[in-house]
Amino acid sequence: MSSLPPKICPCQPNTAEARRYVDCCQPIHADITRAERPEQLMRARYSAFCLALSDFLIDSWDAAHCPARADLEGAGPQWLALEILDSGQDADTGMVRFHATFFEQGKFQRLQELSRFHHDGHHWRYVDGDAEWQTLTPGRNSLCPCGSGKKIKRCCTA
Repeated sequence: MSSLPPKICPCQPNTAEARRYVDCCQPIHADITRAERPEQLMRARYSAFCLALSDFLIDSWDAAHCPARADLEGAGPQWLALEILDSGQDADTGMVRFHATFFEQGKFQRLQELSRFHHDGHHWRYVDGDAEWQTLTPGRNSLCPCGSGKKIKRCCTA
């Protein structure tokens, strides 16, 4: 992670709902108990992937399902956009269905996942998810998959 946090939160940078990082995911990164709903934790986890906050990712994972720290460190994809499609919860379980668009190894890709969450009595934790991966093939004059509204030739691949 760079020494300065981003001004706009990575969880929704190109939307009308864009918020400052310090008003959105940063408080949850500092104190996981601030995530009152699974969707808030999902947004904070996405931002943590964008910012390479591996400590937060591990802390927010259910211990029985958490991967080794080494699996979360190192060069990862360039995360571009998050779109929450659906979310819900009851007293101690929750779900979030989302798309996350990223750029890796010269290709735009999209992850669609149905994530499961558990409230452990103190805070929400990510358990696991059912994931589907799709390679996107936008043309040079297509809108960029990052959601900026710019043509791809003038945005992420420029």
